[in-house]
Amino acid sequence: MPLRGKFSFYIKALVEHFARVSFRIDLISMSPPPQNGRTRIAHLFGSDSQSGVVQAGGGTVANEGGTDLWRLRSDPRDFVRLHIPRNFERIRARPNLDTVATVLNLVTDPELNPRVLAAASRFLRGFPGRVVNSPDAVLATGRDRVSRLLAGIEGLVVPAVARFKGRPHLAKVAIERAGVTFPAILRRPGTHNGEIVALVPGPEELEARLDPAKTYLLTSFVDTRDADALYHKIRLYWFGAASLVRHMLVSDRWNVHGPDRERFMGGHPHWIGVERTLLDRGLDGLPAPARQAMLGVRARMPLDYFGIDFALLPDGRALLFEANATMNFYPLSTDPRFDYTGAPIEAAARTLFDRMLETADR
Repeated sequence: MPLRGKFSFYIKALVEHFARVSFRIDLISMSPPPQNGRTRIAHLFGSDSQSGVVQAGGGTVANEGGTDLWRLRSDPRDFVRLHIPRNFERIRARPNLDTVATVLNLVTDPELNPRVLAAASRFLRGFPGRVVNSPDAVLATGRDRVSRLLAGIEGLVVPAVARFKGRPHLAKVAIERAGVTFPAILRRPGTHNGEIVALVPGPEELEARLDPAKTYLLTSFVDTRDADALYHKIRLYWFGAASLVRHMLVSDRWNVHGPDRERFMGGHPHWIGVERTLLDRGLDGLPAPARQAMLGVRARMPLDYFGIDFALLPDGRALLFEANATMNFYPLSTDPRFDYTGAPIEAAARTLFDRMLETADR
């Protein structure tokens, strides 16, 4: 087989299962490239947990530390595959981007995929087209770095975050330097979907949880319970210069996530109505301080697309949970009580995502 034919795109089933954050790309046939000029979009994917060239074949491709937002494209099947594994530098053949105008980077977690992102950055140097969510920009969006980047935005409360190896003396220094207060949320870098080590009340309990071989992130916990002792979380996406509110989840548990919709909100029509109204109004449905905060986050974040998880405080300000490009848009709820969170929001997001890919404005 000619070299170009063999490596024009990389496709194969990579793994049976990836834990934590992953998405799957169905393997499908792609339309032939255009005869003239750069007009196509390439999907950049890869993982530090995978090595070797991906060959043509059936099945699926799994990408740990990525996003499912590519599914929002009006024609998600029309793309050139740009696969970069962790040992990309040792692979002699290189992908051909002669027909590519835009590279859509879907490697979004700098904690899980620093090697792939660094390799992608080097490979794309000199690429004459556009790179959406450049690898260098993604590398700057670890949880602790974003905390420092967004601190000081008017209307936004940003809890302190400390990073340290799991040794008590190192933890103490990092906590004091970052200004983290207790209680605090202990996590491993690269974890999402509410996965934490523990909510620790103080230094002694923290020390008991540490493993010297591991790295940790510790975030000051802010209690956002309202008068009804309920918690909530709003997710807002930025697609270039356009925003969209994806959901507002309400729960009787502080670690609010997707399953709380059916478990808790289903029995509370009031909160269903509140969420529906916010999704209809979008950014304009937020209190003025929180609205200005979201605009401030957009101005500082180096990414073309990303999500923000936050809560509203009684004075109208926003409490930041996280901001990054790894937040998934799917799945959509199939519960008829939440039909407003499905097709209507997907259609609105698709329009904004397509527009972002068509323009260089951010």
